[in-house]
Amino acid sequence: MTALILANTQRTIGWVIASIVLVGMGTYILFSFRIGKREVGSEIDLAPNRVPHADDDELETRFLDRNLAWSLVTLTIVSLILPLYWLMEPARQDNAARDWVSRFETRGARNFEEACVSCHGPGGTGGVASYTITDVDGGFVAQVEWKAPALTTVLSRFDESEVRNILNYGRPGTPMPAWGLPGGGPFTTQQVHQLVVYLRSIQLTPEEAADQILGGLRPGVRKIVRSADPGLADSADVDAAIDAWLAGAADPSSPDYLAYGELLFNNPAAQGANACARCHTPGFSYGASDAEATADLMAEWPGLVEAGVLTGYQPATGHVGPSLKGIETHFPTAGGQEGFVSTGSEIGTGYGNARSGTGGMPGFGGRIDELKVIGTVDRSRILTPEQIAAIVAYERSL
Repeated sequence: MTALILANTQRTIGWVIASIVLVGMGTYILFSFRIGKREVGSEIDLAPNRVPHADDDELETRFLDRNLAWSLVTLTIVSLILPLYWLMEPARQDNAARDWVSRFETRGARNFEEACVSCHGPGGTGGVASYTITDVDGGFVAQVEWKAPALTTVLSRFDESEVRNILNYGRPGTPMPAWGLPGGGPFTTQQVHQLVVYLRSIQLTPEEAADQILGGLRPGVRKIVRSADPGLADSADVDAAIDAWLAGAADPSSPDYLAYGELLFNNPAAQGANACARCHTPGFSYGASDAEATADLMAEWPGLVEAGVLTGYQPATGHVGPSLKGIETHFPTAGGQEGFVSTGSEIGTGYGNARSGTGGMPGFGGRIDELKVIGTVDRSRILTPEQIAAIVAYERSL
């Protein structure tokens, strides 16, 4: 707000200076024209600009003092205004940049409405995309409803260059097409950047992101506590039992620790945007979220089994992402694996045992690099170190 006020003050000063200059020029031209009209022909004897000025006697009067006083006033005005203008210049530039960011955000929202909202939902909160699965020869296998993830934490999981790369080239093997010109899509580089600027505006706060993660766990915990105690009926009692289970299961010494890690691995919140299973479990993105749901899906679309796309519920055996079976051969220590899950992969940077990063693996510990952008964007820690440790423990138990 202070910067905006300073910029408005600066603009006002600029208009005042411009007005004074214009009025002065107009006055000068007017008087020069009138004097010239009065002395038509005088240039034969003496040009108007060579008319003798005041003589020494006249200059010794208040005439000279008056001219010097006006010169001093003009000099004072210039001396005061120029430093003020210079001091206000950063605020003017900052407001100009914010104005452009606001324009880009508006245009990005328009682009999002046209291209993205049909899958990712209004405000990027997640949605569903109809997707045709084909076999290796391009033959029809199944028509599924693919869960399009929420994008409200995407800038906490990926850096902006990785998001632009996904927008440019899409996600092979998923409904996400290439939108940028480099990948054959319709959007220019500037339009892709406008989309990223819009995404900045819809990111959840850290508190909202944490609530989203916990909210996704509660339905699974509800089944566990109701199964353990079928007599639980009152909603308050059920909620209390859920809270108690979550508090106890988070302890690595708890017998429910691996179940806790599994729930985090399969977290359905935000259409699975923050779940490992989305990329590492076959069919999770289109309904194969557990053994029962997978069986129903295969019964509805037998072609999935015939084509070898889906042969049963096989958690963490690889889909868009690699299989996590035997993950300890790539990460000898749990600590190394936890660090990778926290930071994600970076293009060209090695991880684990001689693997090279592609930038496709998000960082679930939240982005810690400095984001040098105009405006405000919330960046959240998606999973706590304790939650990541529970997921790693589950993955290494498979």
